[in-house]
Amino acid sequence: MDWESLAVISSVFLFGFLENLFPFFNFKQSFQSKTDTNLILGIVNLTASSLTTALLLNWVWQQSIWQGFFHWIKSPLLGIALSFLLLDAYMYIWHRWMHTIPIAWHFHKVHHTEVSMNTSTAYRFHPVEAIASNIPKLFLVLLFGITPRYLLFYETLLAIELIFHHSNWAIPRQIDKFLSYIIVTPNCHRVHHSESLKESQSNYASFLSIWDRLFNSYYYPQYPDKIKLGLHESYQKFNSLSLLMLPFAKKF
Repeated sequence: MDWESLAVISSVFLFGFLENLFPFFNFKQSFQSKTDTNLILGIVNLTASSLTTALLLNWVWQQSIWQGFFHWIKSPLLGIALSFLLLDAYMYIWHRWMHTIPIAWHFHKVHHTEVSMNTSTAYRFHPVEAIASNIPKLFLVLLFGITPRYLLFYETLLAIELIFHHSNWAIPRQIDKFLSYIIVTPNCHRVHHSESLKESQSNYASFLSIWDRLFNSYYYPQYPDKIKLGLHESYQKFNSLSLLMLPFAKKF
């Protein structure tokens, strides 16, 4: 097993352990009922994304027509820093699109139907969104010449961060707020998952919180324990199949 996979798997167990030992919300659902559907979607998304993007990425890195703007950057440290910032800025823009473009929201709302947010929620996405999100990213990789090593570095840290800020771990408020000046924290992301439309239209960042500050979408909740998670219409039991069909349902 490579170090990237080991790091991500370890983070699942670490934050899963911490959220069960120190839960922020005391959900009534069993561990299995909270995670099974999300993990099934995660497997579907991983398979679908791998099949659709692996070949395209391989072509991007093998072609010699265009080597990308970063090709002229000789400093590895500067190259990885710029790649990280570019990819993270893209994730902010993409996430904001998911909330503002009606057809995109039909697919992204699968993620927001979660009423017991936990580490497995990081995998609760519709495969159409998972695949579509990689298309502009492929263009950025080609245009700027982001290397496999730099992309893997960002994707690994992003995967760990997504598990962290979706977790139900009760981090002390002072620590959470301090960290929120740099990265997305559980309290910041909980308010994004709020049933309140006003609250959910904030904190779109995926890793660095600077994007929300720059684009005036940052909000730190004064009473995070009062947040009601989910959507007004989502208080029904979803399984993986019903979530796959959700974007096509007329009444939701």
